[in-house]
Amino acid sequence: MNELSKITEQIKILISARDILRERYTESDFHKKKEIHPHSTIPPSPEDEEVYKLLNAIQQLDKWVKILQSEQFELLKKQG
Repeated sequence: MNELSKITEQIKILISARDILRERYTESDFHKKKEIHPHSTIPPSPEDEEVYKLLNAIQQLDKWVKILQSEQFELLKKQG
């Protein structure tokens, strides 16, 4: 498998994982409360720790997708 195909596959996997985590987040009570009251501060509960971990994981996956997309773009520029 060439480098471009490898990076493309990694991007697909990370995006899929991010989508799964985002779906879990949108199903959380925390998210539902935020949707009802988007501009209010919701006091954290012990269960929210897992939600914050989900949000952090989603952000990290987004970061790595962007890094890999930059690498992919550079490879495409070299090929073109």
